[in-house]
Amino acid sequence: MQNVGKRFEQDWIKSVPDYVGVLRIPDAAQSFYKSSNLRFSKKNPFDFLFWCPKTLTLYALELKTVKGKSISFERTKEEHGGIHYHQIVGLENFEKIGECVCGFVIEFRELETTIFLPISEFLELQSTITKKSFNYNDLVNNHITFITIPQQILKTHYRYDIEYFLKETALH
Repeated sequence: MQNVGKRFEQDWIKSVPDYVGVLRIPDAAQSFYKSSNLRFSKKNPFDFLFWCPKTLTLYALELKTVKGKSISFERTKEEHGGIHYHQIVGLENFEKIGECVCGFVIEFRELETTIFLPISEFLELQSTITKKSFNYNDLVNNHITFITIPQQILKTHYRYDIEYFLKETALH
C-alpha cells in the first residue's frame, strides 16, 4: 500500500497544468529505508520547485497531509513534528531571494480541505501560539492569511485546482 504522503504528492502533480515546470527534489536515501545507520543525510529544504511562465513566478513548496484536523511542527532541531525545523528554515531562507512564493500545502484529510500557508504567515502563527501544533481554527482565529485550494474527489484520488492556486499566489 502506498504512503498517503506520496499519494498526496502524486495527486498534486497530476493536477498541475502542462505549462508549469515541476521539479521534485529527491528524498534522501535514509527516508526510503527508515534507517538511522547512515552517518549523514541530506535534508531537503522543501519538496518541490514550480515555475509558472505565465506569471514569471517561482514556487518552493512543502506538501503535507494529515489525517486529523491539526499538524505539529518543530520549534528546534531536536523536536519531532509533522513540519520539520529544517523545512521551516529552508523555506524561510529561500523566500529571502525574492520573487518567490514559499510555503506549505497542507491537506487536512478529515476536513477534506487543502490550504496553502505562506512561510511568512506560518512564522507569524508560530510566534503567536505557544503550542507545538495548529489546526484550521487556529489559522482563522489568529487572522492568518492562507488560501483554500479547491479540490475535487474522483473515486479515491483528488484533483486540485492548481490554476486557482497559481492565480491567487502570483507575484506579478
